[in-house]
Amino acid sequence: MVIGGHAVLQYGLPRFTQAIDVTIALTPREADNVLNSIEGSFRVLPRDIEKFIRDTWVLPVEHHETGVRVDLIFSISAFEREAIEKAREITAEDMPIRYISPEDLIVQKIIAGRAVDLEDAKGILDMQGKGLTGD
Repeated sequence: MVIGGHAVLQYGLPRFTQAIDVTIALTPREADNVLNSIEGSFRVLPRDIEKFIRDTWVLPVEHHETGVRVDLIFSISAFEREAIEKAREITAEDMPIRYISPEDLIVQKIIAGRAVDLEDAKGILDMQGKGLTGD
């Protein structure tokens, strides 16, 4: 499920972001599954992969062909699992991509609490307005 700045681009006010943040419904113990599935398409960025994942719950990778950085974020919380279940499918260039719902993105941004996150939450509220369902 796409989260972060690219999800904000779908629902809120545009802002610059370098990486694509993707929450995956796996724990760090399942990192080998992720590494096997991305082998050949992505370059893993940290040198000590196991330590980085253990410390951050994130696996930063770079797509070989495009050079796009993707941060794969392991999830375990009930909120994240539910958000993944409720993710919206949005088609881009004939490819279905699952994005966090705007409602869950707002919650995520408020929890993060940085100034940029709160501004993102406000922008989503401004753009989505009464279209928010609260589900």
